[in-house]
Amino acid sequence: MDSTTYQAVEKNPSLLREIAPLEPSQARRRRAFLLKGLTITAILFLWWWSYYSAPKIFEFPGSETVNHAVTDEGFGFDDFGTITPSEKLEWHKCFTIYKCARLTVPMDYNRPLHASKDNPKVHIAIILVPGIHTGPQKASKSPLLLNPGGPGGSGFTFALGAGHAIQQLVGSPDQDVIGFDPRGIFFTTPRADCYSFPPENLTSSSPSPDEEDYVQGSYHRFLWSEAGKAIGFINSSDVALQQLDTRARSIAKLCQTKDEIYGDDSILKYVSTPNVARDMLSIVDAWDEWTSTLNEEPASLDTPFQVKEELSQSTADESQPYDLDTKGKLVFWGFSYGTMLGATFASMFPDRVGRLILDGVVDADGFVGPLWTESQLDTNKNFDSFASSCHKARQRCALFRDGDEVKDIVDRFHAVERKSKNEPLSWIDENSNMPASFGYAHLRAIAFSALYSPMVMFPVLASIVSNLEEGVIDNMMKLIAGNSPYFNSQPFCVAPGLSLLHGPDDGTLTVMCGDKRHPLNETLPKLEREFEKLSNLSYFSDVYMSLLLMCDGYSIENKGLTMDWDDNPAHKPDPIKTSFPILFVSNSADPVTPLHAGLKMAKKFVDAGLIEQQSAGHCSLAATSRCTNDWIQGYMKGGIVPPHPIGGLENGKWVKCHAETDPWYLFEADPEAQEQLMAEIERVKVMRKVHEELGKAKFLGTQGMSWLPNTQELLAVYESQHHCPR
Repeated sequence: MDSTTYQAVEKNPSLLREIAPLEPSQARRRRAFLLKGLTITAILFLWWWSYYSAPKIFEFPGSETVNHAVTDEGFGFDDFGTITPSEKLEWHKCFTIYKCARLTVPMDYNRPLHASKDNPKVHIAIILVPGIHTGPQKASKSPLLLNPGGPGGSGFTFALGAGHAIQQLVGSPDQDVIGFDPRGIFFTTPRADCYSFPPENLTSSSPSPDEEDYVQGSYHRFLWSEAGKAIGFINSSDVALQQLDTRARSIAKLCQTKDEIYGDDSILKYVSTPNVARDMLSIVDAWDEWTSTLNEEPASLDTPFQVKEELSQSTADESQPYDLDTKGKLVFWGFSYGTMLGATFASMFPDRVGRLILDGVVDADGFVGPLWTESQLDTNKNFDSFASSCHKARQRCALFRDGDEVKDIVDRFHAVERKSKNEPLSWIDENSNMPASFGYAHLRAIAFSALYSPMVMFPVLASIVSNLEEGVIDNMMKLIAGNSPYFNSQPFCVAPGLSLLHGPDDGTLTVMCGDKRHPLNETLPKLEREFEKLSNLSYFSDVYMSLLLMCDGYSIENKGLTMDWDDNPAHKPDPIKTSFPILFVSNSADPVTPLHAGLKMAKKFVDAGLIEQQSAGHCSLAATSRCTNDWIQGYMKGGIVPPHPIGGLENGKWVKCHAETDPWYLFEADPEAQEQLMAEIERVKVMRKVHEELGKAKFLGTQGMSWLPNTQELLAVYESQHHCPR
């Protein structure tokens, strides 16, 4: 539809019924276009799921397309570190159409910068995706800050890839969007890096993060990662638990050694979530200071908004009106771990909340506990949807056979799992002449990661399992090519001066483990008992428990600002009153952030709204829901808050939004519904764009997985079965 029609439909969705259905040829062209889009989405999504597989560790994003010199296009990846940090927002042109800055903040907010020039500093990497300001205003009153999750995800690269799509999703193309890298991560310095050390002659005298040998450290990280691949998961062998635990404790000792070099000025002590929350407040304050120099009143977030009928059922308590003005307050959309960050900000600075969308909600109390097993409450429900949706799709699903019931598909999946355990594949990688293999742990890792993005990954997973069952070895050899021990040594032989700032870091480990109120330090028998309990809860307990083990023995104590959350269920503080209600969004079947967490967290804040999106996958953008998107736009543009949840999971009441997408159909299985909803193509494209960028983040439960194969070949398996055009 043209822009005028699209705007009219946005104001009056009932007009969709008046739009003439597409001619068959048009429908085929659009389906082909969307199928190609889904193919690209899957490629990008899987590329970052395999971020830690050997061949992918040092393939820097944009290394082939971004200029490495400061030209008319502005700063790029390799020269970003040359931007001079400042205690104020000083913008520099970057990536052609964006603005970048490095904001200097205290490493320890108890030792402010003005107290002494020697107090340690953190330089936060920030990218601004400017809105389209058609009026006299040159900037939004409040920017929309983003966090894609992790911990360890880069908000900088997320905004770079998805910033414009986010503007469309919130219904405000004039909204300024900011992505930033949390302290210790990606472009923000100093980096949380346990493997890179300063030269020996500086270790005891005047150690400096700027002098650390990142190349050698990255090489050591690579070698350590490779050495652990053969272990698999916690139950892959009789000694796997002991081996994984020993590796976790070894890395903990490495981080401890690095931490001791810098003492009280070690960044590893100050990467905690409360410190990052305080950094967000620094960004808000710096934005206010910068916009005050523009000599104009910044554009308001609360632009006129026509309330749709479905959004009028409830808002915040009218007897306690909230100020819609967001100036000087945080406007934020956080996904996955980003919800932990947003909730922590709201608990620390309740009077500085402008708009907070917390999507894919983490149970903050559980996150700070030693073993966060409750995150698996809905994992089985998600996996069940794989078999049920495959059965519904019938021949569209590669794993379906004539006469199948849902149970037959599940049994077939388990049979292939057993086969991969008893008869793992082996071959010689033709690219490297190195031996390669694929077994049980690889399949389990791929299956678990598919739960995060069912719309993209369920068809791919079905094709993989079908290939394994039927013994289509040629395709599988190509599929697993990326898991070969072969690697490109070029990044370790770079010329002096080449920046490796955007290589891997240890932000995930240091944040997740450092945030725990009671460090994990358990015996093997105790860990075995915990694993048995988790096995009764989740079919993927082996995958998830292997992740939780990464914190065993980690002993670096966080300093600076303290965590307000409490893993003791007996402690029930009063709900927190924020200056504007928070919007929580949870899926019905999320593999790592269950609906229970969304309900629990919403009740911790006065008047907070809750949306349950009735779909599988991690975070709302794992599926397409016009209802959810309408609520988000209403919240952002009109200050419309869904009703506060009432009751519990079984009989509670809150907003529930239907999702239109299905893994084997673009929309509903009903062909008529498909034709009608094709009119919403632009909205779907935008949601897909943000989702593919989210796939690049280190989502909870996937960090450190080295089992995932080459992504281009993984998708090629699916395409070879269904003749999908690329």
